[in-house]
Amino acid sequence: MDIRTVLRKQEEQLRRFRQDLFSTEPADSGLASVLPTTVLEQLRAEGRTVPHRFGPVRSVTDRNAVLSIVGDIIDQAVLLERPGREGAVLTLSVAARHKQLGTRQAVDPQEARAWVEAIVGPKWLPHFYAAGALSGSTSGGTSTSGRLTTQYFYLFLGADGVPQAEPEHQLGVQLTSLAPAP
Repeated sequence: MDIRTVLRKQEEQLRRFRQDLFSTEPADSGLASVLPTTVLEQLRAEGRTVPHRFGPVRSVTDRNAVLSIVGDIIDQAVLLERPGREGAVLTLSVAARHKQLGTRQAVDPQEARAWVEAIVGPKWLPHFYAAGALSGSTSGGTSTSGRLTTQYFYLFLGADGVPQAEPEHQLGVQLTSLAPAP
């Protein structure tokens, strides 16, 4: 999926989003260097941080959709409901709305992946896991069909800021690594 044209138009907004989320730029310079021990200690003390938002930006796969991306860092002990678990989880979620009607729409998984790569860079993308569509509905949350529309991605970090493998069977959803197949 080629989103370079859209990225050029959003360069400044992307830079600010990376800076807010990672406290430095560029994102592909290394998450270990941008999540110091003091930040992880603060995450453990508070349980989570305030989510950061990027967008709305136009979709490259659906001319009627605009995308919003939310980044959040949460303590692994909180997310996995395992007190004492060390480390943090960076969550990126990609949601879409119809640009005129405002109703939620499904996000193309390949486009969501492309935006995640644009945010974190190619060096960190292999450490992320896709969880698929986990929340939302096409009618703004009131549909009985319960169609899931928002795509979620996770990066698990140890207390030292180093990426970790997914915690097996801890989230209750099937995670797929974004690392290229061998």
